[in-house]
Amino acid sequence: MSEPPVTVGPPAPPRPPDAQQSAAVGVRTALAGNLNRRRLARGWSLRELSAATGVSKGLLSQIERAEANPTVDVLVRIADVLDTNCTDLLRQPLLQPEIVRAASLDEPEDETSVNLLYSGHEQGRIEIYRTRLHPHAQSQVSSHGADSVEYVLVMSGQVTLVVNDVPHLLEAGDTARFSGLSSHYYTTEDSPAVTHTIVGYPRD
Repeated sequence: MSEPPVTVGPPAPPRPPDAQQSAAVGVRTALAGNLNRRRLARGWSLRELSAATGVSKGLLSQIERAEANPTVDVLVRIADVLDTNCTDLLRQPLLQPEIVRAASLDEPEDETSVNLLYSGHEQGRIEIYRTRLHPHAQSQVSSHGADSVEYVLVMSGQVTLVVNDVPHLLEAGDTARFSGLSSHYYTTEDSPAVTHTIVGYPRD
């Protein structure tokens, strides 16, 4: 039996130059912070990292100041020496919570549907929680450490997620992810709520 034809939609329109430049700055900034953190965790100076990688001290300094666009070859050499990978070096922190509304999902009533909510690269330990909040309740204020990410799915009811003192109202079926380093907690109003949360931690 012949394979069914593959339908390919039109290519996505290119992002405007300002958006491209902003994205590039974000990647360079993330790389700068990740490299600096991993280097200092080993107690290495720029000179020592340069000797281990063969990358000049000047270029390493520019990378940590988010002023350089290193090649893939340079990134691979740095990642190998620091016992990590390029994905982790380029990983950007969640500066604001990302929320997916249940109402925005494509879920036809007459067929099975699958929606990718989030894709992450913690590659380390995870913790999974089920929480039931009574009416007019507040969870404990939490923070899980650098590079951790918390995911929450509201199973029933309505909760307000408060991240760094900024509230985000979540309905049943809504999901959110945010930096676990941020100070956060959950509250309810007149009705109880049930949430499932996953906290992902990096390998190191």
